[in-house]
Amino acid sequence: MVNLGLEIFGIGLLIFWIIIFALRHKLSNRGFSVYPLLLMWRKSTRTKWFPQLANSKIFKNFEKLSVVLGIISMIAGIALIYYVIEGLLFHPSTTSARLEPIIPGITIGLNEVPYLLLAIGISVTLHELAHAVSATSNKIDVKSGGFILIGIFPGAFVEPEDDSFNSSSTSVKLKIIAAGIAVNIILAAIFFPLASYLPQYLSQGILVEKVIPNSSAYNASILPGDIILYINGISTHTFSQLQYALNSSTHYIIKIMTANHSIVYVNATSQSHFLGVYVTYYFQPFWLPFLEFFTWMFIVNFSLALFNAAPLVITDGGKIFTELLRKVSPKSGDRISFTIQSIILLSLIYAIILSVTLPQ
Repeated sequence: MVNLGLEIFGIGLLIFWIIIFALRHKLSNRGFSVYPLLLMWRKSTRTKWFPQLANSKIFKNFEKLSVVLGIISMIAGIALIYYVIEGLLFHPSTTSARLEPIIPGITIGLNEVPYLLLAIGISVTLHELAHAVSATSNKIDVKSGGFILIGIFPGAFVEPEDDSFNSSSTSVKLKIIAAGIAVNIILAAIFFPLASYLPQYLSQGILVEKVIPNSSAYNASILPGDIILYINGISTHTFSQLQYALNSSTHYIIKIMTANHSIVYVNATSQSHFLGVYVTYYFQPFWLPFLEFFTWMFIVNFSLALFNAAPLVITDGGKIFTELLRKVSPKSGDRISFTIQSIILLSLIYAIILSVTLPQ
């Protein structure tokens, strides 16, 4: 079946990049660099960023913690890659962990794209600000910064003064590099409870998304779009309440609000306490954008915390890995680091290939 929305999105994106590429000479005069599917704007910027914060005791302690968090995240990122490979090769199942790329219209709905882009924009900007503030904290000037657009995905960057950064100690380099990773970890920790636990507190019922044919729900004429409010007088606003109500009996009087907001009661029976529905939380539409945003803020920051911390040649984790190996082996550290990181990068690509090609 033709996905009209995806086709319109793809055509619009193609037209956008054709226009950008056609205007590349004019854009270059305004500080932009234009390549196929890549737009970058770089500008000289202030050399010091938030010096009062940068020199505070709290931020100094944050920098020390960020190095520890960065190394832990690096190890976790590597472990996740090989955990996925091991699981898909030796224990494949529908519940196996997978690493699937985010492709609008294919792996995520187009309606989720605005929330994704907003989350990426905020997360990457705060990540780069942490690098800039940490540079100031360690007496290293920031020479430039800017924004980048790859396909539809926004990004940002700051660049410390090369000579000062390269001549600084290993501990200073690690602090500056790891500060961004630590910010993403903190943001992921903030938004995880908002994305995971807030929905059940806002829920006003259990929304039926799909009904299994010939199940108890099917035989009771429960339809997708119906909202289960009560079962045998027990409120069903959360999954645990729904499970409790189903386990309390085998005969159910179910209070339902239909898609047209009518209230009806249906009778169902299940000796196995299995209703036969796929469900999610139901809440007022007002909350949907916030919950989508909270979810994507967690996903984006958790992903950045793990994969940007993993040593994958161009990542912050790669820089940390190289600095540590330089400390251990000044002469061959760079070569060893590049070799190991290349292997891990190829492993990540292999994990993604397995994730998208093996049947679920």
